[in-house]
Amino acid sequence: MAQYQGQNPPMRGAFSPVGEQQFAGYNDYNQQPQQQQQQQQQQFQSASPMNAGNQQAGFNNQYGFFPPGFQNNQAAQLGMQFAGTAMNAMQENVQQNMGRYVSLAQLKHYFDVTNIYVLAKLRLIVFPWVNKNWHRAVERDPTGQVVGFKSPRDDTNSPDLYIPVMSLVTYVITIGLIIGRAGVFSPEDLGYTASSALGIIVFEVLLVKMFCYLLNVGSELQLLDILAFSGYKFVTTIPIVLLKSWELSWMTWTAFLYLGFALAFFMIRSMRYALIPDTSSATGINVHRKRRIHFLFVIAMMQFLYIWILMLYKKSPAK
Repeated sequence: MAQYQGQNPPMRGAFSPVGEQQFAGYNDYNQQPQQQQQQQQQQFQSASPMNAGNQQAGFNNQYGFFPPGFQNNQAAQLGMQFAGTAMNAMQENVQQNMGRYVSLAQLKHYFDVTNIYVLAKLRLIVFPWVNKNWHRAVERDPTGQVVGFKSPRDDTNSPDLYIPVMSLVTYVITIGLIIGRAGVFSPEDLGYTASSALGIIVFEVLLVKMFCYLLNVGSELQLLDILAFSGYKFVTTIPIVLLKSWELSWMTWTAFLYLGFALAFFMIRSMRYALIPDTSSATGINVHRKRRIHFLFVIAMMQFLYIWILMLYKKSPAK
């Protein structure tokens, strides 16, 4: 066995006699391709400085995420640092531009809701006459100074954007299901319905902002407050649309009248704190008080028009 040290001994059997000379020739034949492969690999490694750097750093995995020699390549590292700096700068630029119109912290305030708040708010929209207190809860700093209003999580009277967004999506899906039930559904109908609903919201927000400017309404009524109040109309529109699809005409118009008055009453009582504040704590408001009352009444009555337009849904013009 000493003569086969470092090699596998030849297999001997009754049916496979192998001579020592034949076995030595067989090993020489197998070792030649292996020696050639090792020489070629050594030549490739010596000719590639990136592979040499990888072997020094211990990155010999050819299936790694980065190419060979990436972490020792100074140019690659500089490129990654430049890309990271560019991404951070772009993120800061986006935040600054958005901060000109809407603060992210302020936007987060309108989505700070709970399940209890959502149920209480829906009840308040549908049955607003059962509520006795419509004043918004204020938030104070440690010194006792008023710094703003509490979030919807802590105040049911606070406007939010969660319910308007969810009700808008539900309204669009409901219209799609009604059209699909008739067997004439097309994906374009969803886009047409969503664009029509968003058009009504944009029109109402611009109209309210214009009158707020003419009546000298300052920061009492924020843009996001107007957007929230405008989006609550979808909560009352969805039941009317469902009743209309079931061809229950008398129930449809009964629901239209009741939910229309409920939404109008809700809008008057909710927006009153901003448009018609307490005269004892505000100066210079009496000049526009009567005009603001008329404007608030017009906003409330226009909810009937908006609901009527939304319940008269149409299929896309392509059909």
